[in-house]
Amino acid sequence: MLRKILLIGYVLILAAIIFLADRKGTRYVLGFVGNIPYGDKLGHFCLMGGFAFFANLVLDARTFRLWKIDNLLLGSAIVVVLVTLEEISQIFVSGRTFDPGDLFFDYLGIFLFGELARWLCRKKKT
Repeated sequence: MLRKILLIGYVLILAAIIFLADRKGTRYVLGFVGNIPYGDKLGHFCLMGGFAFFANLVLDARTFRLWKIDNLLLGSAIVVVLVTLEEISQIFVSGRTFDPGDLFFDYLGIFLFGELARWLCRKKKT
């Protein structure tokens, strides 16, 4: 139950950040990120990685098979779809820009934090 609450809270924080970014309001809340070298990319890595981490914990690192690839993390796959749609949607929002670099760091965070969740779930079972 705690995992679900953490995931819901995390998703609400992400939704608030996206809402503010769409309205150019993040400079008041996250203005310091611009002062950190590669802060935007690091933010994408950590925020989307955290999203995948909590999603996979809630799903107990459930896996599925896609084509001939086994053991894909369901939580990570869901996050990849949502993050990709959100990043592409920036093409249609004035003041936002689609950045393949952001998407790359989103995917990197999703993969690494997803694997951390898988490892923790396996460790819990043994």
